[in-house]
Amino acid sequence: MSSGELRLITAIVPEDVDTVALAAALQRDFALEAMFRHSARGVGRSTRRRGRAPLIPERRNVFSVLVEAERAEGVFTWLLEAARVDRYGGGLVFQRRLGRTLISGAES
Repeated sequence: MSSGELRLITAIVPEDVDTVALAAALQRDFALEAMFRHSARGVGRSTRRRGRAPLIPERRNVFSVLVEAERAEGVFTWLLEAARVDRYGGGLVFQRRLGRTLISGAES
């Protein structure tokens, strides 16, 4: 990966999204290799339930990929579709520039 500006694209997706297949497709289609997968869990209420619905334990996959800034928009758009976040409970995808810290604003 070049030493230019980088972006970290992260997708938080349901367990049924195959993150191993996502990684393989990103490697094949974009020649990316810096990918990370984590498992997350927590509790929440489904927005389909009204009133005082009980908290429901849920698991999510957190999938991140490091990409050069000039290719980030293409990878981001591809990941939005491939991760199927456009469905109910589908999760979300976001990206951020790397190189600055949150508190000091200094180069990291």
